[in-house]
Amino acid sequence: MSANLKRKAPEEDEPVKKVAAKVNTENSDEEDSDDGLQDIVDVDFDFYNPDDIDYHALKKLLTQLFASDAEMLELGDFADILIEENQVGTTVKVDDQKSDPYAILSVINLNQYKDKTGVKQLCTYLSNKCPKKNETMNKAVKKILSLSTDKHVGWVVSERFINMPVEIMAPMYTMLQEEIKKAVIADEPYAFEWYMFISKTYKEVTSTADEENEDQPEQKKLKTDINSETFYFQSEDEIISKYAEYQFDFKFTNSEKEQAADSRRAFSDFGIAPSRKLLLVHKSKFDDLVNEITKTCASTPAA
Repeated sequence: MSANLKRKAPEEDEPVKKVAAKVNTENSDEEDSDDGLQDIVDVDFDFYNPDDIDYHALKKLLTQLFASDAEMLELGDFADILIEENQVGTTVKVDDQKSDPYAILSVINLNQYKDKTGVKQLCTYLSNKCPKKNETMNKAVKKILSLSTDKHVGWVVSERFINMPVEIMAPMYTMLQEEIKKAVIADEPYAFEWYMFISKTYKEVTSTADEENEDQPEQKKLKTDINSETFYFQSEDEIISKYAEYQFDFKFTNSEKEQAADSRRAFSDFGIAPSRKLLLVHKSKFDDLVNEITKTCASTPAA
């Protein structure tokens, strides 16, 4: 057991590092109850290497990332890689090592695993999403995702449950940065030219029910303003976007399924239109990116 435990503290003999953070346990479906009161609890988060026992939970987190398009990708391949290459990457748990992870931050060398079905599907999927009207970016992105050169691409896999506090990302990114550097020194395949991020985004949408047939209210549709602001589900992604040399928004291929799912979360007059953003960060900016994330997301030390 202890051999698989990630010891993140500076001292060898210090126990597994924990991060204390406040978690909002309020049920979002009960906003009108209890006068809007929220239950706040203190939770200690433990960091562990990805382990065989995490396979299904990691696959579930990846399914959450790709939403309605998850069925288009062999996500089990990525779960296998995250577990196999567990010298780099961290899961977050709240009970013990046998419990399911609430978050994952790791990196996958897409070039190293380019023959895997899941990797082939992912690169094709993202290449097809790249806007054709921007010829310069389209050409550059497709060349990077072709994995045909010796300039390797590392997909930074970052996903967590929605109620997980952003404070956990500060130590996780610091650990990832340190582990990548150690792996490179050990001549392992973690020397990346590009770091790839897939960010979860959304825009606010308004109901067009009044414009529809009043006899068919179930046909309510949601309308997105193309000029409306883009929001990030994970706030650190806004920092990442500042360092990206190439980035573009894209919609789900199975957008109808995603809109149907979102309608269950939307209020009567307003909802969200979820989408994704691909970001490619050059290696020269990765350390600065990590430093800003750790500085911005770091939790305030307890008094």
